[in-house]
Amino acid sequence: MSEQDPTSRLAGQPAPRPVGPAPAPLERRPSFEELMQQAAQVDYGPVAEHLDDDARAALGLPARPHPVEVDRDLADRVRDYFLTRPGQAAGLPAAVRDLLAL
Repeated sequence: MSEQDPTSRLAGQPAPRPVGPAPAPLERRPSFEELMQQAAQVDYGPVAEHLDDDARAALGLPARPHPVEVDRDLADRVRDYFLTRPGQAAGLPAAVRDLLAL
């Protein structure tokens, strides 16, 4: 290793210290299959409540008051729709944005 340059701006500065306690280590990481099973069990139902008439028309869905069941494929299309409309996505509740992972 080379010696530290004495003209370095960091010379004489204290070493960085952690700002909080270290996170607890995970006992066991979930396998890929377990993660895929969790993803398959997600309920996208709350997303349907926040699809206005414009979103339904753009996604090829029936207009209100017809119910819409949101599955994973439709949730992906809804995500793409809202990614191109960040202003509308910002108005969604946090739980719905989490479902869509915006």
